[in-house]
Amino acid sequence: MTRIDFYQINPAGLDTGRVVCSLCQKAWDAGQKVLLLTADEQQSEEYDQLLWTWRDDSFLPHDREEPEGMLTPILVTHEADPRGERQCLINLSREIPVWFAQFDRVLEIVDEGNKALARKHYAFYKERGYELNHIRL
Repeated sequence: MTRIDFYQINPAGLDTGRVVCSLCQKAWDAGQKVLLLTADEQQSEEYDQLLWTWRDDSFLPHDREEPEGMLTPILVTHEADPRGERQCLINLSREIPVWFAQFDRVLEIVDEGNKALARKHYAFYKERGYELNHIRL
């Protein structure tokens, strides 16, 4: 069964973008392919740029599109595309994709700007019997 993790960011603490990049780094270091599903084109562009520059001492291989037959380690997109063998979905979208269960892990980020939406996502997973993990940062 898919593992669902909610990462709650302390409003006085970490930056949401840096947390997402750190989670991408950890997944990639663990050999997992990631789908970073954003809310819209603007957010996709922001994360594309952030993944290039978030740390001076590391590189996160990512792209916004994939050529046919290739699997980018970290795919950043706002257009739902479940193709490929990816283990980790980082969901920044306003919706829960219908195909979320094909991933080993789903990561939901909770910050001051999306608490109400995160509660809806939490209830959705809970109603379907998923074990939910809550990580406070």
